[in-house]
Amino acid sequence: MDLKGKNALVTGSGIRLGRAIALALGREGCNLALHYNTSVESVVQVKSNLEKMGVRAQVFQQDLEDVSHVQDLMSRVCKEFGNIDILINNAGIYPQGYGKSATPETIGRVFSINLFSPWLLISAFAKQLPQDMQGKVINISDARVFRHGTDHFSYRVTKDAINTITAMFALELAPNITVNAIAPGIMLPLQGYEHIDLQAVADRQIPLRQIGSPEIVAQNVLHILNQDFMTGHVIRVDGGEFL
Repeated sequence: MDLKGKNALVTGSGIRLGRAIALALGREGCNLALHYNTSVESVVQVKSNLEKMGVRAQVFQQDLEDVSHVQDLMSRVCKEFGNIDILINNAGIYPQGYGKSATPETIGRVFSINLFSPWLLISAFAKQLPQDMQGKVINISDARVFRHGTDHFSYRVTKDAINTITAMFALELAPNITVNAIAPGIMLPLQGYEHIDLQAVADRQIPLRQIGSPEIVAQNVLHILNQDFMTGHVIRVDGGEFL
């Protein structure tokens, strides 16, 4: 896909991976629909940076926990931009907790944001795209789900499910829409874990002895978007940690 002039929706685009992905797409000439929930100052700065690149950018607030209105987000974006060519499902939450202590309420929130919203957005994306147009969907997963663990129970379940719906939608939406995922490893300190020395973790656990970065994830997003003969795959970007 030639990215210049294409329209892309990136969820959670104000901070962390979403910010890096949005800026990388802008440098390639994409117009950006920037979704956010609470990071309004950050997303406004991303919008300003994109406009300095000469591309169009608009911000859209939506609480993805309220799944009854998730598809309204796509409707509002399409009203502003017309057809959307690229959907990046990046927004997510990472709560702690084990399976035995989980409640329907806590699991429901994580499922709504991390799984149900991407599913509904992919469905809305496919419906708004004319049959003669090419579309691209990229879901952000997590490399840790390739090794089972008991921590962050609901998060792990949703990211494992994201890998599954990536493959299923790849089959359902072919040939005009490709659906792939990126599974990052250690990239940035997570909320509540800022005290951890990530380089020490990398030296101990990662074969390449280095941590990743949001920019590395963005590079892999561009790789997927710039070619048309891959669908249904989950690319691990983890330095070999979860081999």
